[in-house]
Amino acid sequence: MLRSNAINPLLWIACVCMALAAGCATESSAELAEAEMENAPPIEMEIGDFRFRMSDPTAGTTTKFNFTLYGLVPADQVEDVKVALVSREQRLRDRVLRTARETSAVELEDPDLQMFRKRMLLEVNRELGEKYFQELYLDRYWVKTR
Repeated sequence: MLRSNAINPLLWIACVCMALAAGCATESSAELAEAEMENAPPIEMEIGDFRFRMSDPTAGTTTKFNFTLYGLVPADQVEDVKVALVSREQRLRDRVLRTARETSAVELEDPDLQMFRKRMLLEVNRELGEKYFQELYLDRYWVKTR
């Protein structure tokens, strides 16, 4: 009985020493939260719904486009992007529509829209003033030509 009473305090002291040696209390909670945000996966954000028309008078055709634009943003920049999107909303819409209208019909008919998305990514980040978006995606994309 005497032997087990002596072992319990020694085990408790050993556990406390191990925890301190492992550094469980060395980083502050703010540093841990910041480290988690840096390692967090990017967040998908909607940029907006866009509709526009292109007409070709020589061919006598009108083409209608409709899409929703999404982008991937680093998790630690989400709030900055929200502020930038609200403050530059109309200019961003104009730039997206202008870029889409300047794109050739061949690029817009590409199933993956690789060149279109790259050009749009460059223009969106340029309008916002920083490289917020890592990649852009289109949803509900359709084209109708008459």
